[in-house]
Amino acid sequence: MLKEGFLFTFISAFMALFPVANPVGAGFLVNGLLSGLDDEDRKSIIRRIITDYLLVGLGSLAVGHFVLTLFGLSLPVIQLGGGLLICRTALQWLSDSDSSVGHAQGKDVNPLHKIALESQVFYPITFPISIGPGSVSVILTLMASVSMKDGWAKGLLSYAIIALVVVLMCLILYLFLSQGERIIRKIGTSGSIVINKMVAFFTFCVGVQIVVTGIAKLFHLHL
Repeated sequence: MLKEGFLFTFISAFMALFPVANPVGAGFLVNGLLSGLDDEDRKSIIRRIITDYLLVGLGSLAVGHFVLTLFGLSLPVIQLGGGLLICRTALQWLSDSDSSVGHAQGKDVNPLHKIALESQVFYPITFPISIGPGSVSVILTLMASVSMKDGWAKGLLSYAIIALVVVLMCLILYLFLSQGERIIRKIGTSGSIVINKMVAFFTFCVGVQIVVTGIAKLFHLHL
């Protein structure tokens, strides 16, 4: 029964986090920004994205509620503010013709493009696009659902399972980022433009949904 309980925790956490984190969609979107970089620069930026992703995800799991309490914040406020950030970033990418395909392969890398990317690794590439307030809210909710009444060992193991799901989301994102050039070559430039614009649009919709959810919880509305 213990194994079934932990398996249920893993499946529930995965099913709750995957649609919100959307590592596949985030991978397509970020790949467009990394186009034109040489292998060394691309790998360096991907490592930073993955590191920041883990820091945000596991950090939220470890000290999320403490930080919210320290600053007197509630989950709906985080959802509202973070959702607005997602909408703003998605709109920028929808209106930016260069964001979807980056620079053509075979051309020299623009140093300004590289510098701009390096300054955007944490915001907005890692947060709120790769892992946003919706993901943080789900992580905090999963953490709050863990009960220590059945023993510290079981509770800590449940925390470890949630952490494993966060790492799994990060691994899926890493696979799409590391194989991004192959994927883009197969679907072509026009296909990459279409996919990235669609992902940017749906990212905007996710941001709107997070904002609406935050407002509904703040004002106790049933939307």
